[in-house]
Amino acid sequence: MSFLKKLFRPNPKSSTATGKPEKKFEDFKQKIYPWIKVTVQDAEPSPPGEFVLKVDLMMKPWLGNLVIFYAVDEGYAFTLLQQNQVPPGMSVDELHLLAIENLSRDVEFQFRETKFGGYGLIAGGDHETGSLCLPEIWKWCAAEIGDDLIVAVPAKDIVMMVPASEEERIKQLKGFVTELHATGERLLTKQLYRYGAESQQWSIYDTAD
Repeated sequence: MSFLKKLFRPNPKSSTATGKPEKKFEDFKQKIYPWIKVTVQDAEPSPPGEFVLKVDLMMKPWLGNLVIFYAVDEGYAFTLLQQNQVPPGMSVDELHLLAIENLSRDVEFQFRETKFGGYGLIAGGDHETGSLCLPEIWKWCAAEIGDDLIVAVPAKDIVMMVPASEEERIKQLKGFVTELHATGERLLTKQLYRYGAESQQWSIYDTAD
């Protein structure tokens, strides 16, 4: 499957801004991608390296404390898309379909084993968590592993999974998430999610310490 081909493309882009592109929507619509971030409640501190978003951005909830925003690849940085930058009458669902079509077309994901017996997805450093928006990837991963999946997305460039029936591997995955959040960068969530192989549905599984 094309989305599981190896990707060895250098990609220096990692910053995210909230400026308004000078180009018209038609000029950059093929470079809009889903962009996963963490919601932050007013009473909660912002994760290290993350900023609290106060502008009117195009977004939709995913699950738990994760939200899907939409970012334009400017060539040197990714710019979060604001509501006044999309055509009048365009819904978030329509924008989402456009973004995942772009992601599926432009980004290739590599399926790899981890040192502790889990698995991960690699996509060059900016689009790993965007895989949450591509159902076919998770259908394939569950079939390949032969089990429901416990999935962690502890950082922007890290998506890891283990079989849901393997308690020891789940424990190791939780430990990895906890350690990463103590020392890592581009952090997202400590929440773990379950993907059902038969139902093809997501649910919140647990939270790492």
